[in-house]
Amino acid sequence: MKTVDATQQPVGKTRRRTPIIIVVVALVLAAGGLGTWWALSRPEGAQRADVARLDKQRVIVDTSMNLYDPLVQDFTARYTNVVSESADEQEKETVLQQETERLQRESRTNRARLDQMAESPALGDGSLADAFNRFKEHYGAVVDYNDQRITNTANITRSVGGPCAPLHADLNVTSPTYAEDYVKTADACLGALADAKDTSDPATVELLTGIEGVIKGQRDKQQEVLDATSELERLAKRTTAGVALLDINDALGKVRTTYETAVKESSTKLVDEANSSNEELGRVLKERLDRFDAAGQEGK
Repeated sequence: MKTVDATQQPVGKTRRRTPIIIVVVALVLAAGGLGTWWALSRPEGAQRADVARLDKQRVIVDTSMNLYDPLVQDFTARYTNVVSESADEQEKETVLQQETERLQRESRTNRARLDQMAESPALGDGSLADAFNRFKEHYGAVVDYNDQRITNTANITRSVGGPCAPLHADLNVTSPTYAEDYVKTADACLGALADAKDTSDPATVELLTGIEGVIKGQRDKQQEVLDATSELERLAKRTTAGVALLDINDALGKVRTTYETAVKESSTKLVDEANSSNEELGRVLKERLDRFDAAGQEGK
């Protein structure tokens, strides 16, 4: 048997590989040359196509913002239903994750669109850049607000519509164990409200704190019934607690109204700022396009 030199390659394979290498090198050089040609031949400054593309992206972002409200409404309806139906925790969590992911996917898409717009060559124009920066800031704030709105809605539904709901829906006020049942249920409610405040925004924390105060006041009055040492004292405490319950709807109504007013003011401000910045950017882009058209040019 002849000894084969390991450094030697079969002649046939070498011949077949050489043309392949030449082709690959040629393609690389061509690609590099094409990139260089594009960079050198492209006129300097913002081009009409860049400005027109940025305007189309602006319209897409603005239109997509209108999707949030129906998505949030669907989320609220589905999650409220599953919580009110006392479904098991796994089912509640599944609905929450599914609906939250739909909204977060929309938010990720819009953030990506804003980032893509920020890379536009048209933003080399100072007036366009300033208008776009305001647009991105305000629309980014709307996206953040909608993300937080989902968290707020989930927190309110999970607490007020969950452990707190039986306080004024399921408990029988004529039951001899009403005071005991109320205290036990109120403690679960207060615990849920405290947990809900951890990830809520300031306005929602204020709402939950207000509800917490009303429920705690009622809970303490029912505890006084349980702590009474005589039947006469117990009757008096029960009467006082019963009278206090008559005012609970008004108290909770005031807390809710305060919250709704605060949310409406903050959301209106965000939307107005976004609309204003959208109109400003649209105006600046149109002016730039009109200048291109008047000059009959594609570049500066």
